[in-house]
Amino acid sequence: MPQMDATVLWGVLAATVAVALILDLFVFHRGAKEIPPREAFVWSGIWLALAVAFGGFVWWAMGSTAGTQYFTGYLIEKSLSVDNVAVFAILFTALAVPPALRYRALTIAVILAIVLRGILIAVGAALLDAFWWMPILFGVFLVVTAVRMARHTDPTEDPENSRVFKLIRRVVPVTSDFHGERLTIVEHGRRVATPLLVTLLALAAFDLIFAIDSVPAIYAITDDPYIVLAANAFALLGLRALYFAIATSLERFHYLQPTLAIVLGWVGLKMIVSEWYKVPAVISLSVVALILLIGILASIRRDRREHASASG
Repeated sequence: MPQMDATVLWGVLAATVAVALILDLFVFHRGAKEIPPREAFVWSGIWLALAVAFGGFVWWAMGSTAGTQYFTGYLIEKSLSVDNVAVFAILFTALAVPPALRYRALTIAVILAIVLRGILIAVGAALLDAFWWMPILFGVFLVVTAVRMARHTDPTEDPENSRVFKLIRRVVPVTSDFHGERLTIVEHGRRVATPLLVTLLALAAFDLIFAIDSVPAIYAITDDPYIVLAANAFALLGLRALYFAIATSLERFHYLQPTLAIVLGWVGLKMIVSEWYKVPAVISLSVVALILLIGILASIRRDRREHASASG
């Protein structure tokens, strides 16, 4: 079929994301409450189904190549978001965020993250258009990031010790106690932030830091900002459910860091050579899926072996 008008495509993406967030905030998850792991797994499946359905729309409206690029980008963003979950879990613990407030905090942070990533994606698109060598630079950056990730023994450093977190606490006056879902209160005659607002700012800031790695990674798959933003948006929409589903069992992903490092290394090399050779989208998707599958199976095998040794 002929290519769909760009205005319609962007309208469908914006409407889908907006409706999904409105239903989630005001229909399915009204008020603050903790999400049990079983319910979180169900919602992870729902968000995955929505992402796949949108991928089907991209495939239908833009062609098989665009559809394959979307699914590859989504798979990369989804796998990289596990690192986000690890840091978010530590951040919630460091700030003693009540479990009932975590879903709402993640929801607002996701909205901020989508906006900030949209800006970053637009900047990336402008750079790629302006400089022919930018894909090579992005690719080198990803390979360097992959090497650093492979050598990094602790993927969950305490974010409270980071410069970002310390800057937020220094700039924003904060009260010591949570006040429900309120972000600010008046204390001793002046307006101060609650720890929930600090949490939101920190979540958005750390996600933006992660995006500096992940956005170039998806630009290695496609230079279409629409596909880049769509893959990012749907990966972020499922981030909240993913947090409640796996945050308590992250230690079982023994080979998370080396697996993600190999993925980033692959897409970095792919981007470096893209000026001379375009790797077919279906091959790129297959390689990324195979790397992730091997990492997951290796983690499961090691987990079973350790349990068997402990019980023996």
